[in-house]
Amino acid sequence: MALVDRLLTRLGLDFGGISLRSEARSPITPHLVVGARPRADELEALEAEGITHVCSCLDAHVFPKVGFLGACFETLQLPLRDAMDEDAARFFSAFFAFADAARRGGGKVLVHCEAGVSRSATLATALLMRDGGLTFVEAYEALRAKRPGVLPNLGFASQLQRLEGQLLPDHGGAPSSLARYLREACAAPVEVEVLDEVLARHRHDAPAALRAIFGGEIPRVVQGARR
Repeated sequence: MALVDRLLTRLGLDFGGISLRSEARSPITPHLVVGARPRADELEALEAEGITHVCSCLDAHVFPKVGFLGACFETLQLPLRDAMDEDAARFFSAFFAFADAARRGGGKVLVHCEAGVSRSATLATALLMRDGGLTFVEAYEALRAKRPGVLPNLGFASQLQRLEGQLLPDHGGAPSSLARYLREACAAPVEVEVLDEVLARHRHDAPAALRAIFGGEIPRVVQGARR
């Protein structure tokens, strides 16, 4: 364990033992559900919940495990790793179009990853931002109110901050949504003002900013990190 991790553990800031898996599925809006990877024996339950469309955000080799969904639902498969260097933003437009199609037809989309914590939460947050004119942190807090375990990884959070800049170019709030997310949701042991300053220097790249603060290594206690 790195020195900074040992020190933070002694201060009671080691969150490594927290389980991030939440309930199987959580209704977010009348047309959006976020959840964990469905099982084949859940088909009837999914239909009973009004699901008509399913977006699977998984490592590509896992897609065969959800192939059964295509028999009952409109499906969209997005090959997405839960890693800080993964580009989730490249799928925002495709997911928005898929969700819009479900809504136009009076349906409901389930977006899921493995545990319903990071990848699916990132896409759901992006959709809430677009549809509600919300900042990243506002949309995240709205999502977390319905599904408490959600926690996009640091790279995805950076991409959501950039999406906020595209959707709300005149917002310019301080501290930034990303700084608040790192401090309040990820438990980064740094004052939010310091986070905001370093993030600005690193173009709101959370992994780069945290590595700069902690001398090249992101402490294990910072939730949201996916190696």
